[in-house]
Amino acid sequence: MLFVSLTYIAKAYLSAQVADTEGQIAISEQVLKSSDNELLKAQVETLNQEINAIKNLHNQHRFWSIALEELAKMLSPDISLDSVIIDRATGKAEIIGVAGSRESVLKFWADVHKSEYFYNINFPLSNLEKPILDPFTFSFSIKEDKIKSP
Repeated sequence: MLFVSLTYIAKAYLSAQVADTEGQIAISEQVLKSSDNELLKAQVETLNQEINAIKNLHNQHRFWSIALEELAKMLSPDISLDSVIIDRATGKAEIIGVAGSRESVLKFWADVHKSEYFYNINFPLSNLEKPILDPFTFSFSIKEDKIKSP
């Protein structure tokens, strides 16, 4: 009888402990579902979207300065460029400038052809009409793989 009553008391005590633990779990679940946590989740999602947007921008970025540096290396001292226009969407560039001599223009044209940065070079013959102080213009395309984000 004593053993049965002790077992009954132990069972009641353990049931009360289980019920108390279940109550604490329910309270903890409510805290996790609170509006503060929902707000935090929304902020994390917004930050993740912003990070993805920045990654996409970085992947689409082009380093035009690399192509411009390559172009500048090819210029002889007697050539001055009046304008360099680059169409971002197509990668096409147009140059307008003045050269001290026809030979300088030809050397510049040849160097652009040799470069691994440029292709589809359009060099009108009108660039060679005058032997000195010759204005020139030509266009070319810039290879996208050379100016992509590293």
